[in-house]
Amino acid sequence: MKTALHAALAALILTGSAAPAGPGSDFAAFAAAIGATARERAREAANRPAAPARPLDIEDPLSFELEQFSVEALLLSRRIDEAGGPIDLRCIFRGMSADATARLDALNAAETAAQQAHIYTDLAALMSDASEIAPAIDDEASLDGVALPASCPALSGG
Repeated sequence: MKTALHAALAALILTGSAAPAGPGSDFAAFAAAIGATARERAREAANRPAAPARPLDIEDPLSFELEQFSVEALLLSRRIDEAGGPIDLRCIFRGMSADATARLDALNAAETAAQQAHIYTDLAALMSDASEIAPAIDDEASLDGVALPASCPALSGG
């Protein structure tokens, strides 16, 4: 009886103290998953550097995920803007959106697996940056110590 009571009490404490994930945390998890896929594909491509590149099929989940990442990064940028958040953070997410789209295009334009391996590696780094920075949206956490990627200049009215 005591064991069941202790287990129920522990469950109540754990669920009551867990902070709900917000859009930044959700985006960070999504970016981390894409990053893991990109790292795996970078390893695979690096094992066959002279082979012809394999363009992503439109039905490849990574193709869809990169497009979704771009859209969600733009939505986060807009959310930051609407909340009166930092302009540099808003610009970082806009830049990440454009970068993901450019890397998807580059993957499809690559001629060799070695070129794709480099692009996948860069894509994994982008996703790592996104997964580090995105949780700041949820709790206005300090970004001290986080190396931010280059941001766009402040846009007037935008």
